[in-house]
Amino acid sequence: MTRVPTSIEGFDELIGGGFNDGDVILITGGPGTGKTTFGVEFLFKGITEHDERAVFVTMEENPSRVIKNMWQYGWDLERLIKENKLRIIKVDPIAYGRYVQKAIDSTDSAIQIDAGTAIIENLVLQIQKQIEEIGATRMFIDSITSLKLATEPTTVRHSILELVRNIESLHCTTLLSSEYHNTKEQFMVEEYLAEGVIRLHIFRVGGEKVRGIEILKMRGIKHDEQVHPYNLQDDGFVVYPTENIHMDTGSF
Repeated sequence: MTRVPTSIEGFDELIGGGFNDGDVILITGGPGTGKTTFGVEFLFKGITEHDERAVFVTMEENPSRVIKNMWQYGWDLERLIKENKLRIIKVDPIAYGRYVQKAIDSTDSAIQIDAGTAIIENLVLQIQKQIEEIGATRMFIDSITSLKLATEPTTVRHSILELVRNIESLHCTTLLSSEYHNTKEQFMVEEYLAEGVIRLHIFRVGGEKVRGIEILKMRGIKHDEQVHPYNLQDDGFVVYPTENIHMDTGSF
């Protein structure tokens, strides 16, 4: 199967050179771990180093803020948009949810599932239009946590399953981000549905912040299973594949 390199410094060494073409990969972590930076760099490097086209779907930040924030790494997203190599679209799944609020409030589970499906269909139609217009082969959706808030807890699994299935039909190698909080009770249904799962950690060691990246799964790819340190440098994400972090202490 064709590999899709992320070109994120140090990361591709952990996955044998890149993702499988067309796979849907989940990246999870708490606030401030760098999920958005990782996803945008995946798109930026695909455009600037591999002559691909990309779509960034933001469910939380406004596109103008995304463009402004990414300047800290020297990434001129506005230029890529003008060159028709990148599309950034704002999608509000909670707004879609208002259109089907009556159905969501219903006690009929079948009606609730139909409401969740309607939200996904609206979302995917917007995404598909952008992909087809520029011939995109990479996509980043940030974050599906908003989607989970727009649907009833009883239909979350169905909604995310529908999203993943529809994305797979778009023939894009896709990153999804999702908030992760280290609680034993949390059930991350999206981790079971994605082809791969990357988790970002922040440890506190002696008052200092230590960042760690872990690949929980990557179907069809022999991958590293250790936790490795990473940093957010002036030019983006840097992973240190030859160094390990001990999960119990956060130490090297």
